Amino acid sequence: MKKNISNIVIFRLSSIGDIILTSALVRCLRSTYPDAKIDFVVKRQFKHITELMPEIDTIHTFNSDGGFSELLSLRTKLASKKYDVMLDIHKNWRSAFIRNTIGARRVYTFNKHTFKRYLMIRFKIDAYNIVRPVYLRFVDAAQKLGVVYDDKKTGLAIPAETQKHVDNYLEDHGIKPHKPLVVLCPGASFYNKEWQKEKFLELAQIIITQKNMQVVLLGGSKEQETCTYIATTINQKILSVAGQFNLKESAALLNRAQATVANDTGMLHMSEALKVPVVGIYGPTVRQFGYFPVLAKSKVARVELACRPCTKMGMNTCPKETFDCTQKISVSSVYSQLCSILDSPVL
Repeated sequence: MKKNISNIVIFRLSSIGDIILTSALVRCLRSTYPDAKIDFVVKRQFKHITELMPEIDTIHTFNSDGGFSELLSLRTKLASKKYDVMLDIHKNWRSAFIRNTIGARRVYTFNKHTFKRYLMIRFKIDAYNIVRPVYLRFVDAAQKLGVVYDDKKTGLAIPAETQKHVDNYLEDHGIKPHKPLVVLCPGASFYNKEWQKEKFLELAQIIITQKNMQVVLLGGSKEQETCTYIATTINQKILSVAGQFNLKESAALLNRAQATVANDTGMLHMSEALKVPVVGIYGPTVRQFGYFPVLAKSKVARVELACRPCTKMGMNTCPKETFDCTQKISVSSVYSQLCSILDSPVL
């Protein structure tokens, strides 16, 4: 089969975490097909993530604001490439349209476990015999191509110039390069995945005073208000870079940390792809969905409630109007998990 495959395209438009989780698939594809052309289709705003996967040859971007005409333009471009293989790692209506119209000789998709997930959410019935992380299900999509998983989990490669730029920025803003650093990521795509900003503030205070470690707050423009609140309210030195770094630069920051504390978001998966362990704060979702941390040193902070899970990806509301799944996660429990990562005494 290898002789007949020289041109491959991977389709995954969003979001940050899912794109990062394709990195193992990309790496294993390159290992199996070292001379093939491997392209990737992604939303324009997430291009920086795929630039951290050196195995990719060409990145095709999609502007979702352009509507169906933009999708038609993308279809025309991809059809002209005459791909031998398309790997649909998104499985939505856009990817279905593309995979059925670009004329790729072979098309493969991954297993979303949609029905099992529905049973978990709607009836709390666990039909998952084996909990398989999503990034491995992405690799499974290429099994028929002879691709074998290499046991290296996810991975990203940061360009030297990006790392140097971020290192210089941090030092210019008072972060000492040889002093331990913890990155806190208080943002989330949905409100019911957000741990309270007051608890992130309390955690930051404890890390600085009890552990004598530096703390940097990381987020996008949406998190600027939250991070500014924490940075200006705390009576300790702390740096917020929310809204200052692009995704590539965010990776370079995480690459300098000893540990990351994050909600169930893309930054959690980015940290793990850089082999920086995380304390993941998980509210409405569960391990069976495949998005829990995978590094041996990483930890999960959660409370066991009968109403979990209530959603596959998050919501801005709570069916019980309590948000208990995040509200009841204590600062002491998260700090305890962090200390176990850092091999330090527990509070």
